[in-house]
Amino acid sequence: MHTTKTLACLLGLALTVPALADSTTPPMDSLGGRPQMNSSQMYSMMMSRFKQSDKDNNGAISKTEAANMPMLEMHFDEVDTNHDGQVSAAEMQAAFQQQMGKQARGPQNGIKAQ
Repeated sequence: MHTTKTLACLLGLALTVPALADSTTPPMDSLGGRPQMNSSQMYSMMMSRFKQSDKDNNGAISKTEAANMPMLEMHFDEVDTNHDGQVSAAEMQAAFQQQMGKQARGPQNGIKAQ
């Protein structure tokens, strides 16, 4: 199943679209690049993009609204876990938290700790 890959892509949602100049966009570092963001900053940026994309303000992103979030649009059906044709803020949050948990556990390479 492509769940891990999908969730990794989901985390990149806010980073793969042109960033809007708002308070959730981290400042440039001294070399002109973006510094690493912590999970709280990534979550804030993702949810900011979610709210901007929710044009009808119903608290969910339709497939049409997902056009503003290319990675979500590409993986819409996988993130829409209840398959109602909408991605809710709760579904976005759950996917984000699941991915953060997987990253915290580290790579799964089949080697058991001794």
